[in-house]
Amino acid sequence: MSHSTSGIASINGSATDTLEKSHSDSAMHKRRYMTLWRIHFFAGLYVVPFMLMLSITGIIMMLYTPVLEPLLHPNLVKLPAHEASASYQTWEQQRHAVSLQYPDATIKQMIVPHAPSEPTRFVLSTAEGANQLTFVDPYTSQVLGSLNQDDTLYAWADNIHGTILLGSWGDAMIELAAILTFVMLFTGVYLWTARRRTGLSQWKPHWKRKGRSLWRELHTMTGVYVAMALLLFAITGLSWTGITGAKVLQAWGSFPAGVYDGIPTSELTHADLNPGVHEEVPWNLEQLPLPASGSLAGLPGIPKTQPVNLDTVVSYARDNGMTYFRVNLPKSETGVYSVMAATMSRDITDATQDRSLHLDQYTGNVLADITFDEYGLMAKAMAIGIPLHMGTWTKLNLVINTVLCLLIIFLSVGGYVLWWKRRPTKAGFKLVPPPKAKS
Repeated sequence: MSHSTSGIASINGSATDTLEKSHSDSAMHKRRYMTLWRIHFFAGLYVVPFMLMLSITGIIMMLYTPVLEPLLHPNLVKLPAHEASASYQTWEQQRHAVSLQYPDATIKQMIVPHAPSEPTRFVLSTAEGANQLTFVDPYTSQVLGSLNQDDTLYAWADNIHGTILLGSWGDAMIELAAILTFVMLFTGVYLWTARRRTGLSQWKPHWKRKGRSLWRELHTMTGVYVAMALLLFAITGLSWTGITGAKVLQAWGSFPAGVYDGIPTSELTHADLNPGVHEEVPWNLEQLPLPASGSLAGLPGIPKTQPVNLDTVVSYARDNGMTYFRVNLPKSETGVYSVMAATMSRDITDATQDRSLHLDQYTGNVLADITFDEYGLMAKAMAIGIPLHMGTWTKLNLVINTVLCLLIIFLSVGGYVLWWKRRPTKAGFKLVPPPKAKS
C-alpha cells in the first residue's frame, strides 16, 4: 500500500512540475511579447514619419522621368515632327548651337537621345553656378529650351529623400531611421509569429474582424508581405548614407585606384561628375579618382588622324558596344572625356551592362574602361540592388516598387490608426505606449 501511495505522489508531483513549467514558459513568453511590442512601438514612432516621406518622394522620383516629365515639360522632351528620312546633325553642331545660345555657360555633359523621338540633352553650368538642363532638336540643332536641373520636381523630391533639406544632419537622421527599420521589422515578425495560428491560416487576413482588430489584422499582414521589400529598401538605401554608406559599405566596395597601372590620376573623383544634386555615377566608383589627360599613357582609342571631340568620342563608344550613354566633357586641362552608361543615371536598365570609359582629351587614348565584370562582390551586389531600389531595372520593377511604396504608406498610416484606437478615450494626444511587461 505504501508503494502505491508513493507512486501516486510521484505522478502528482511530476504533473505539478509540468504545470508549473508550463505557467513559467507562458509568463516568460508574455513578458517577451510585451517587451518586443514596446520596442516595436518606440522604433515605429521614430521610423514611420521617415517611411512616409521616403515612400512619397520615392514614388515621385521613380515616376518622374517616364511619366511626370513628359506631362510637365512636353515642349522640351517631345520633338516636333520630322521627315522619316531626316538624320541627326553632328554632336559638335548641336554643342555649338548650345554655346551660341548660352555663351556665358560651360557645357559639362551631353546625353545622347534614347529614341529617335527624343531630344539631345546638355547639362550646363551657368555663371550663377546653377546646373541648367538644355534640350536640343538633334535633327536641326535648334535649342528647344532649358530648365534649372536643381529646381525640378525630381531634384526637390531627391533632396528631401536624401537629407530632408537638412544637409548632413538630415542624412544622419534618415540613416538612423533605416537602422531602426531593421529593429521594427524583426520585432514585427516576432509579434506576428507569436499570435498567429500555424499552417496556411497565418498567411491569410481575417477579413471578418471589425474595428481595431481588423486594423491590426491589415497592419500585420501588410507588414508581413512587404517585409522583404522593406528590408531591401533599407539595405540599399544605407549605401547612400554618410556613415554606413560612405565610410563602410562604399569603402569596402569601391573600385581600386590601382587598376590604372601607372596612368596619372586627377585630384577629382568620379563623384565630381555628378551634376548638382543628381547622383548619376555608379555607386562603387564615386570615391575613385579620375584619370588625367596630358600624357602618352593608355591604350589606342580614337585614331590619331581624327580630332578628339564629341563626334569622335561618341563614334568610338558606339563602335565599341555602347548604345545609350552620357558624355562628360573635360573640366580642365587635365580633364578627360568620360563616357558612362549606368543604371544609376537611367541610361540603361541592366546593371550588368554598367560601363565607364575615359578618353584622353588630347590623344584619344583609352585611359580606363571599367565594366561590371571588374566590380568586386560588394560592388556587384549594390549595382544590382540600387536599380531595384530605384525601380529602373524594368517597367515591371517600376510598377512593383510603386505598389510597394503605396503599401508602405498604408502600413505606416495603419500604425498610427492602431495607436489611436488602442489609447484610452480620455488620453487625448498623450503617447500611451504598450504596457511594460510584469516581472
